[in-house]
Amino acid sequence: MLGWLDSVFPRRVLFQKDRRLLHLFLGRVLGSTGFSIVIPFLSLYLHGERGVPMSVVGAMFFFAALAGAVGQVVGGELTDRLGRKVVIVGTQLVRAASFLGLGAAVLVHAPVVWFGLLTSLSAFSGRAFEPPSGAMVADIATGSARAEYYAVLRIGGNLGWAIGPAIGGFLAALSYPTLFVIAALVLLAAGLFMAFKVEETRPHRLLHSLEPQGSTTLLPGSTGTAPLARFGFEELGQALRDGTFVRYCVISLVLFTVMSQLISTLSVYSVAWAGITKLQLGALYTLNGLMVVFLQFPVVRALASYRMTTALILGSILYGVGYAMMGIGHDFALLALAMFVVTMGEIVTTPASMALVSNFSTAELRGRYMGVYGLFNSFGWSIGPLIGGVLLDLASKRAMLLWGPVGSLAILAAAGFWDLRRRVDRTMDRNLEGAAAETATA
Repeated sequence: MLGWLDSVFPRRVLFQKDRRLLHLFLGRVLGSTGFSIVIPFLSLYLHGERGVPMSVVGAMFFFAALAGAVGQVVGGELTDRLGRKVVIVGTQLVRAASFLGLGAAVLVHAPVVWFGLLTSLSAFSGRAFEPPSGAMVADIATGSARAEYYAVLRIGGNLGWAIGPAIGGFLAALSYPTLFVIAALVLLAAGLFMAFKVEETRPHRLLHSLEPQGSTTLLPGSTGTAPLARFGFEELGQALRDGTFVRYCVISLVLFTVMSQLISTLSVYSVAWAGITKLQLGALYTLNGLMVVFLQFPVVRALASYRMTTALILGSILYGVGYAMMGIGHDFALLALAMFVVTMGEIVTTPASMALVSNFSTAELRGRYMGVYGLFNSFGWSIGPLIGGVLLDLASKRAMLLWGPVGSLAILAAAGFWDLRRRVDRTMDRNLEGAAAETATA
């Protein structure tokens, strides 16, 4: 009866005998729900209620994103030193405390700098959560199942995004302090749930790393023979000397700048300029989350036989069209249609972007290539809100002066991916694993 569900959501993976992934998935849903209750409405509060210029709000998110990049590095180091579970639980508790602090800052009408510091602390702890959760999946799954497990974890995050903004829209219409307190309680619940239900998966051999070993330590869950080298500037240079890969990273940075407009820029525009309610704003973000949950797998399967640059070009164009539609629409229906198009761009580009990074590198250098790509990702998501904030201040409620440049950046990214398509080998540009999976299920 529920066979159709397996085509869009791998429920059989969650409800197998090994429930470790299910518990991690549920904890991620709770954590993502708590986070997304607040984030779309934080910039709305600062700009709409406190009168803070959007360029300042954008700068605040810029520094928060930089703090998040540092958090990811620190989280990875602590994961290897302390284990997965303690970092996972600790980051949720720290984020809960930061949101509780934001609620207190609203109550006492604290200076904007306090919002910046607390938002940066939230971003730091949120990104520090990613390395241990990713390592847990690598510990739990092996072989071809690992990619599916990662996809399930991503769906958990987007399911939280489908739930959180709907709650946040209702709470923001009532009381901003209540909004932050409820978000903090949800994150506290996530931390406690994972403290009691999520099991430590750190490989036993790493717990005895001081014992004499006859071979070099491997990455957790690794089945190869590549040593776990210390990352440094020399290793970083190996990836940066790959000119085509660096070109790909720069083009992707442009796209990440466009992607990041979905948070602070869109929320302020939709309520302050387009005039929709906070409840309707929550519904827009819920549409985004639900689309990723139910359409990500079908779209990946549909594009499996195409070159990955094709997906990146198509997705960038969808972003450009979707944001241009926001510039001509001032009612909820058209904004919802624009969100649909933008989210399709997200669904099309995200899997292909990571798969292409993997194809650029050898197995021995994959971590370094991913690290370099992650730096460009973080920088794009850092400068995006700053650019959006400046455009909001300069455009003076002329919508096309805001969304026209944003859409143009997306089209520029599409042109860049088209140029990249001519420079990369056709074999490198194909998702061979995805195509094989598509053939096997056909």
